[in-house]
Amino acid sequence: MSQVRVRAYMRIAVLAVVLILAACGSASGPKAQASLPPSASPTQIAVTPAPSPMPTAGPLTWSAPLRIDHQPPFAGNLVEGVSCPSVGLCVAVDQVGDVVTSNNPAGGAAAWTVTHVDNTKDPISEATNLGAVSCPTTGLCIAVDISGNVVTSSNPTGGAAAWALTKVDGSNQLVSVSCPSTNLCVAGDTYGNVVTSVNPTGGAAAWKVTSLGGNGLFGVSCPSSSLCVAVSNQGQVVTSTNPAGGAATWKVTSVGPAFSAVSCATTSLCVAVDAGGNVITTVNPTAGAAGWKVTHLEGSNCGGMAASPTCMLTAISCPTASLCTAVDGAGNVLTSTNPTGGATAWKVTHIGGTDGLTAISCPSSSLCVAMDSAGNVATSSSPSVGATAWTVANVDGTNQLRGMSCPSSSLCVAVDSTGHVITSSNPTGGPVAWMTIKVDASSKGLLGVSCPNSGFCVAVDSVGNAVISTNPTGGPSAWKVTNVDGPNYLESVSCPTVGLCVAVDENGNVVTSNNPAGGRAAWKVAHVVQGSGQIGGLTGVSCPSTSLCVAVDQNAHVITSSNPTGGAAAWKVTNLKEFALSSVSCPSSSLCVAVDGRGEVVTSSNPTGGAAAWTVAKVDGTNWLRGVSCPSIELCVAVDDSGNLVTSNNPTAAAAAWKVANLDGTNSLRGVSCPSSVLCFAVDGIGNVVIGTVV
Repeated sequence: MSQVRVRAYMRIAVLAVVLILAACGSASGPKAQASLPPSASPTQIAVTPAPSPMPTAGPLTWSAPLRIDHQPPFAGNLVEGVSCPSVGLCVAVDQVGDVVTSNNPAGGAAAWTVTHVDNTKDPISEATNLGAVSCPTTGLCIAVDISGNVVTSSNPTGGAAAWALTKVDGSNQLVSVSCPSTNLCVAGDTYGNVVTSVNPTGGAAAWKVTSLGGNGLFGVSCPSSSLCVAVSNQGQVVTSTNPAGGAATWKVTSVGPAFSAVSCATTSLCVAVDAGGNVITTVNPTAGAAGWKVTHLEGSNCGGMAASPTCMLTAISCPTASLCTAVDGAGNVLTSTNPTGGATAWKVTHIGGTDGLTAISCPSSSLCVAMDSAGNVATSSSPSVGATAWTVANVDGTNQLRGMSCPSSSLCVAVDSTGHVITSSNPTGGPVAWMTIKVDASSKGLLGVSCPNSGFCVAVDSVGNAVISTNPTGGPSAWKVTNVDGPNYLESVSCPTVGLCVAVDENGNVVTSNNPAGGRAAWKVAHVVQGSGQIGGLTGVSCPSTSLCVAVDQNAHVITSSNPTGGAAAWKVTNLKEFALSSVSCPSSSLCVAVDGRGEVVTSSNPTGGAAAWTVAKVDGTNWLRGVSCPSIELCVAVDDSGNLVTSNNPTAAAAAWKVANLDGTNSLRGVSCPSSVLCFAVDGIGNVVIGTVV
């Protein structure tokens, strides 16, 4: 059976760089890296400040996570690979460590199950990323991740406990795998190693690492145990008729294209695809460079722009010598019943409703299953017929809650990454008590929200809009979108009253208004600190009153003002020389608590007193603290990217005064709001709320 090598946008970036460097004939130097991971900008929760210190309450008791936000459009997960050993089983893997399985792949969203199986984080990117999967039978699946692990199961639909993780390749990024049988698996990594095993479930000792050079092997296909063909992102084809036999049994041939994937239907037909919209075919895979033929498929919408991600052919599957199906970054499926027949033998079909297609597996000519970068699956029983033969369903999508504001126990308003507000006038009433409405179609997501009272809320988005309502539970028409900051990415907002709102953006601007509902002219932009996109931008703001606002940024600055609308000169910048700050909460002028990207809280009882007035405590290991809410000077609750809540009844004391508890598994908690010391709400990246009450 043909094995499928699938890849996704993690590799597209590498391939694009290869092509650009080849065209320019020069290599660029190292680039500065953002202090925080660029793919997920931290979001802060603006909390209604308590007018005075409150008595210390008893400990909060937290609920299990409750799903309150799961409506399309979804911010789905990027699927890196899919393998279907039969029409009755497909197994996909995604960028956050999930396997997505179905015994009825064409059965729609309800027929698919998402299971989290891999918590390992890459030491550099801190990502958990399953890069590829191969299932030689319905009773064995082997996935690989970017931390050098194989994740194996003899019961792929059996839940998390049915999957075992084994370190086999150090910290190298494994990005491809093909298992022609239960007795052979061959994986490839980004350093040009092949990692092989004749007993894939036999533990680390059963796997062998063989170096074949320094080029990433982004595709591998083994049509049988006596032939494996791997392809690199720098144009090499690597073949072996004895894949587990060590380096001497592998032959490296330079063919030219920046390969992205390969599929061998038989030992006498292999078809590869590349980043330039080409298919590269051979009827004799071991014959050397002359045996490979390059065909440019102009119909793949590349238009000659080989470095454009939407032009790149990302994956291919050939179940037989008379059918090959490839996918590209523009949502196209390219099919051929004569793969070696040249450009005219290929048909291009655009699959509407999909994002960039990243993976495909065809167990037979009567079923093809393609996946995309937004968690969609596209299935067809007649893949070469055309667009009408394909059905699309979202099977790995979530709504990423980014922020929440609860001015009282009778109103909570959350915002998500797809422009929804999620409101409840009975926030402890369970999922049915929450209403999801689409209010912002112009952006890539709402990032923060602040409600000074139950009759006024301001949310901010990724394209400089304030989304304002005087009736937050009143439905879509009750919310008005106003651009207040050009195209800038507004990270956070705090409104201590209906007469003052202060927002901050990624470029170091504060955006203020004394009449937030008064339209664009009522807002003023002031540049207060150097920031550029994800590097150094302002990330959080908290205003306990109209006479004090405190903002933080990714360069460890605290920026304070006693006259927030007074322009740039009214803001004072203090350098704390710590790590990138991600959120801040000030319940009063005598307490501010900020959190950062490496498990630290930074506190001050005199926030305008300069650097010496701030104290740092390591409270949460190396976790990225994303949000914090302090309803009083005697309670602060922070949340992190590992599902932990970090609480303290004495926030300015030493680290021992903070308690860490995991309440949301491995899900990333994105924000928190506590309307009082006896009630708190935290939200996560998959649409859940976790509720803390005093019992």
